[in-house]
Amino acid sequence: MQQQYRRPKNIIEWKRTPGRYVAILEPLEQFELRSIKELPPKGPETILVGTLRGTDDVEWYALAYNRMELEPEEARTLARQALERWRNGEST
Repeated sequence: MQQQYRRPKNIIEWKRTPGRYVAILEPLEQFELRSIKELPPKGPETILVGTLRGTDDVEWYALAYNRMELEPEEARTLARQALERWRNGEST
């Protein structure tokens, strides 16, 4: 079954973890507890998805980029490109 992610997406916050730059797309509170999971990475990019509270709908939560491979501006550019792919109908 192919997942369809159709809610509007924008980056609401950038975070840095020890190994990643993370573009947050949706507030964590909108997702069921412990439902966030990573999809298989594509190059330096990993999409995190979760189940929206009270539904069976799976949506993008965040985009994560390897800090060892990218500079912050490169991660921002890749995140904008990922959102553009999503807006053009690609699910991952």
